[in-house]
Amino acid sequence: MNPIHLLTAAVSTLLLVGCANREGVAPSQNASLHSVSPNTPAATEGGAMQRALDAWLKEEWAPLTKTSEVTTTTTTPDGKVITETKMMEVPNTDINETFTLQKYADKWKVYQENKEKMNAGKPKDPSHIDMLNRMPLIGK
Repeated sequence: MNPIHLLTAAVSTLLLVGCANREGVAPSQNASLHSVSPNTPAATEGGAMQRALDAWLKEEWAPLTKTSEVTTTTTTPDGKVITETKMMEVPNTDINETFTLQKYADKWKVYQENKEKMNAGKPKDPSHIDMLNRMPLIGK
């Protein structure tokens, strides 16, 4: 190997190692680059889907799964029907407790029942099937 090549390789290695270990030569010293792409980690806010999920969990899921209205109907021997309505608290799950699908299904049932009661008097949105069936060449 040629001594000039060996000397060039040694000097290049020395310069690269020296620049890599030296503070103050990072790209963050460039003010215009720092304004476009800061090198400090920003707090993660999450994307649009994550924000929508967080809002739904906070505003809809949590309030509708906390309590459930239970209606029991009993018939006495003389033919009288007794209807009793009471609010039941859904038990809170512990974070350290093992996950079971049944607990989630029970919570989902409570959520659906409470949502149906909340939307009982409101008009329903037309389904996509109904809209397609009303179209001239596509529908019936």
